Amino acid sequence: MENVVAIQNLNHYYQEGRGRRQVIFNINLTIKEGETLFLTGESGSGKTTLISLIGCLRSVQEGSLKILGQELRGAGQSQLINLRRNLGYVFQHFNLFDFMNICQNVQVSLELQKNFDPDQARLKSEALLKEVGLEHRLNAYPRELSGGQKQRVAIARALVHRPKLILADEPTAALDSKTGREVVELIQGLAKQQGSAVLIVTHNNRILDLADRIVRIKDGQLGVGYVEELSLILPTLTDKKLTEIASKIELRTYEPGLTIIGQGDPAKEFYILIEGTVEVIQENEDSEAVLLERLERGNFFGEIGLLKGEKCIENVRVTSDSEAKVMVIDRETFLKMISESKLTNAVINYQMFQRLSKFKVSNN
Repeated sequence: MENVVAIQNLNHYYQEGRGRRQVIFNINLTIKEGETLFLTGESGSGKTTLISLIGCLRSVQEGSLKILGQELRGAGQSQLINLRRNLGYVFQHFNLFDFMNICQNVQVSLELQKNFDPDQARLKSEALLKEVGLEHRLNAYPRELSGGQKQRVAIARALVHRPKLILADEPTAALDSKTGREVVELIQGLAKQQGSAVLIVTHNNRILDLADRIVRIKDGQLGVGYVEELSLILPTLTDKKLTEIASKIELRTYEPGLTIIGQGDPAKEFYILIEGTVEVIQENEDSEAVLLERLERGNFFGEIGLLKGEKCIENVRVTSDSEAKVMVIDRETFLKMISESKLTNAVINYQMFQRLSKFKVSNN
């Protein structure tokens, strides 16, 4: 897949002279077509600055930021305007025009495109409003809609021109949990139909499982969202325990085809897969390799040897088509974690017994 966004060594500053203050520090990031990336972080951490840079709303000062292969550093206003035509924006507060009906609101995006055709714009707007479930309200005005309906209009407006990149800044903040989740699922579904990449800025932990990848920005520095990723895999842990364990996580990247765990190796670590796919393989009594399962993002492995106090009884290797990224927790931290959380212990033990049943079957 192609990179829609490619950032290298990006820095950004506010003000000049003695008051100059750095707010973005050496950020490196890629977003691929079809990918949904969540950006998390506290208020004032740099989220808004970063998304405005990616959205061609600020000038790039230092480093490289490419959108659809075009370098933004040194880009003129005409180039930025042309790039914005390939972007879709979804805002927290909807930003609809009260004096227009919802179909007209959606058409605004098409009016900014080259070769604008009013008749075609109307048809496209109606079609996308149907996709978001508002075909019966085409002539309604924003004041007549609920918050969830307004956000659906905003989504239709953002996607009607089939942008290559969708930027959503806290799209669920003004919505209840059910509606917020529906809104994100709607953005994802429509984006995948169009092959678009999606970047969502959010504080909403209840939608994190919808992400393909989660990154966290803190004090202007970007990294993996360890706490968020860990909370998805082990939701039984308290916030305090999540933060404690996250501080001890090591991130590793394994190339395609590499073995992460070898059958017979000492059990030393617990692994959480956050990118890529791995295969769990066991050699039977005839030394034949038997594929037991494939694991993707959101799965863990390595627990069997740690819980049973034995050597690893399986091979785990990365598939040949892409690299894998894993969060690694050392043995001591893992054992402490399950000793202090009975629910977490139960969840991991249940998974272990499920896997052991597969191993037993494979050796019959």
